[in-house]
Amino acid sequence: MPNHGLKQPLYEPDWKPFSEPGPYTQAVATATLLNPIIAPNPELDVAVIGAGLAGLACARDLAAAGRNVLLLESSDAPGGRIRTDLVEGFRLDRGFQVLLTEYPEARRALDYDALALKSFLPGALVRQAGSFHRFADPFRELQKAVSFAFDPIVPLGDKWRVAQLRGDCLKVTDEQIFAMPEESTREWLRRRRFSPAILERFFEPFFGGIFLERNLSTSARWFRWLFRVFATGYAAVPELGMERIPAQMAAALPDGVLKCNAAVTGIQKEGETWRVEAGDAGSFPAKQVVLAARETEAKALLAQLRKPGAAPARVWNRTTTIYYSAPQSPVDEPVIVLNGDGPTAGPVNHLAVMSLVSPAYAPSGAHLICANIVGAAPETDEAMESLESDVRTQMRRWFGNQVNAWGALGGYPIAYALPMQTSFQPPRQAPQDNGIVLCGDHVSSASIQGALVSGARAAAAVEAALAG
Repeated sequence: MPNHGLKQPLYEPDWKPFSEPGPYTQAVATATLLNPIIAPNPELDVAVIGAGLAGLACARDLAAAGRNVLLLESSDAPGGRIRTDLVEGFRLDRGFQVLLTEYPEARRALDYDALALKSFLPGALVRQAGSFHRFADPFRELQKAVSFAFDPIVPLGDKWRVAQLRGDCLKVTDEQIFAMPEESTREWLRRRRFSPAILERFFEPFFGGIFLERNLSTSARWFRWLFRVFATGYAAVPELGMERIPAQMAAALPDGVLKCNAAVTGIQKEGETWRVEAGDAGSFPAKQVVLAARETEAKALLAQLRKPGAAPARVWNRTTTIYYSAPQSPVDEPVIVLNGDGPTAGPVNHLAVMSLVSPAYAPSGAHLICANIVGAAPETDEAMESLESDVRTQMRRWFGNQVNAWGALGGYPIAYALPMQTSFQPPRQAPQDNGIVLCGDHVSSASIQGALVSGARAAAAVEAALAG
């Protein structure tokens, strides 16, 4: 196991294990996530490939409609990119992830009470020019907002324009957002006369942490839609880690639907029937196939069905998350801490103390610190060690010598974190390729919302085809 200079490394480039996982890389309560597997009915209606959120949503809707479904997952548990590892009593999500509570499809598909959601405070704490500045939401943190009104970190006019932006985003409909001319978030904010100061000190690190790119090249349509979600809801995590989201969805599936450790190696059409090959896991005939795998894996499977040719390349945004244990928290509230000085000040774009959001993320008497880097996903031990050293140096400038007591728990470099979203026009129907229905955040919006919606649309498309 490579050590990257970290105590117990978790190194999964492109979400593929670099080496065999040790006991500390086992997902939280994995044994409780999987329903008993029984032999599939030969008359399978649908084979769904990939048990990320999109595949889970699709399989759940089809099973609820009475269809005979098999959900094949190459990993040892469902969730795709949303997994949680237990390391020395700490819960490490595989990369910094949050659920935005006002995602419409998440509200429909998930039981928030059962997840026991724990929320971040709205706004952010911004590190800029050697000091911390609290960016407060005046509509939900009035007392803090009064202090922020007199903070010179950004011009007063920008603060007023943020309030106007909130009002505008609450009034606009989805149809109006999708109909607006396509342009980058940066250009749209500039046209609204936001100053370079607030772009560099708030919008770049805050939304750069969501888009996983600080240039704000992401579609302004997606930005406006997300801004409304942030204005009316909260960023939250389940009490026991983000993996509880796919775990809840998997638990709703009938016995025998989910089959893990079943990597699909090929898809063939035999007359009116599809055949899905999954190595030692079996060969499965089905009337319909839904491909909910990660885009790179989906392309490899689809390439077997078409004539050779160059498929258009999609840009994927990269990120790395490094986790630390600490005897004390460097901040005193559950709020995102942003790098308002830009990448030249250090690699960390944003930081969160997860144990302040949910104490269950850390053992009693300890804290879990999550440092997030945008745009980098080291591929070697040496590069990972160098990045961790740079992170620690930057954190010492922020928090002083207490950083010397931080213990590195592990790191997650993720090369395929989010598809670049320079345009945003969610499809009204599930896309298809050679008769196979596609779903996943890469065919919708790059988010939990997009994955869930695409799964529901794929289920609807398959149900219509089977009914017809």
